[in-house]
Amino acid sequence: MRARSAVLLAGGVGYSLVAASTTPFTLPADVLTGLAIVAMAVLVGVRWPLRPRRARPISASSSSTSSSSSSSSSSSTTGHPYLLWVLLLVIFVAWELFNYLVHGTRANHPTFSSITDAIDRFYLLKALLFLGWLAAALVIVGRGSRAGLRSHSRPG
Repeated sequence: MRARSAVLLAGGVGYSLVAASTTPFTLPADVLTGLAIVAMAVLVGVRWPLRPRRARPISASSSSTSSSSSSSSSSSTTGHPYLLWVLLLVIFVAWELFNYLVHGTRANHPTFSSITDAIDRFYLLKALLFLGWLAAALVIVGRGSRAGLRSHSRPG
């Protein structure tokens, strides 16, 4: 294991253990969760390209005329690759805000965190969920980064 990966893992485990020790919907829990969200947002802003490169069209010599025309038309209509993620984020945030701000009980209007409370009752499971959340975010940031895009576009 590389030193950078070991430091990230140790930091993530430590942060997850501290975050798991907090009570949901309290200031310490909100601050620790918010700091992780802000850190990931900053990483996205720093590491992701502002304008992603378009996929190279297939050469006409390696495919028939009909398939090359369909591939060129599909590549021009695909749009921005982050659009689906942004749409998913907007839907999730709207659902969370609606359920958090509406009057009533959590049973009637559950937020994502109140749904996971069944697992969160156990300290170790809560820490593992938080660590998994951090790891998933780091994978998404890494795959969307400039270096990640280059490594995933190479054949082989």
